[in-house]
Amino acid sequence: MSQLSGLSSSHSDTSDYSDDVGVHYDRLQHTIAALRDEVERACIFHKPDQPPPRAPQLHMLVHHKEHRPHLFRQKLRVNPEIFDNILDQISDHPIFHNQSNNPQLPVSIQLAIFLNRAGHYGNAISLEDVAQWAGVSVGSVINCTNRVMVALLEEHDQFIFFPDDNSEDAELAWRFAETRTCPEWRGGYLAIDGSTMDLFAKPAYFGETFYDRKSKYSLGCQAVIMPHNLMIVDYCLGQPGSVHDAYAFKSTRLYEEHANLLPDGHWVWADSAYPLEPWCIPPFKKPHNG
Repeated sequence: MSQLSGLSSSHSDTSDYSDDVGVHYDRLQHTIAALRDEVERACIFHKPDQPPPRAPQLHMLVHHKEHRPHLFRQKLRVNPEIFDNILDQISDHPIFHNQSNNPQLPVSIQLAIFLNRAGHYGNAISLEDVAQWAGVSVGSVINCTNRVMVALLEEHDQFIFFPDDNSEDAELAWRFAETRTCPEWRGGYLAIDGSTMDLFAKPAYFGETFYDRKSKYSLGCQAVIMPHNLMIVDYCLGQPGSVHDAYAFKSTRLYEEHANLLPDGHWVWADSAYPLEPWCIPPFKKPHNG
């Protein structure tokens, strides 16, 4: 009797163990099914689409540069000789000469991509449009833009500066003012004016202050130029587009440091929006009864 009792107890333990295994197995199957459903909802189990074919047009720039410079300028917003000058100025910058296993595009192509993108605005110049035009990826367009911007900004002071009193540019500017006006006006060898730089969208903070008279959201820019060659020698950017030129003028380096920037007896020409100063000469209207 005791032997039968032991066999019965052993059989009961085996049955309980089998039941436990069955329960765990069912739970595991349920968990696997749930994971499979989750993966199917989160992943796409098909081959991604092939990228669209590209028809690069960069080779057209070479033709335009030699035979149709006006089309070259229309696409890149600079004359061919200016493009070459900029290229010579930035080609040796270290950012174009990294040690990556993936070689960069030639600097000339990177500059062309940057100028095309920077010289246009709105829907006509999306990243995908530039990528299609250049025959490169969108990521390459972004990388080229960033590299050229870094190189240009580091050369900023080589491009934009007030001419030295003894420089050839200053002499040419004085001669231009003298021949186009009169010898007494020789000292007016610079000019200043304001413009606006359109913004892509209304700024999140104080957005209405950027709404200008042209019904656009923009930044104000004050530019000082040499009239004989239209070269920019100084600028001030950052005021909201709605700010009047007379107010924006007071935040410029020229207004604050005119005694150091302008030789004695010299001045800048300005339009009627600017204040009259010994060193800033705007036109004035003759009074009706004058």
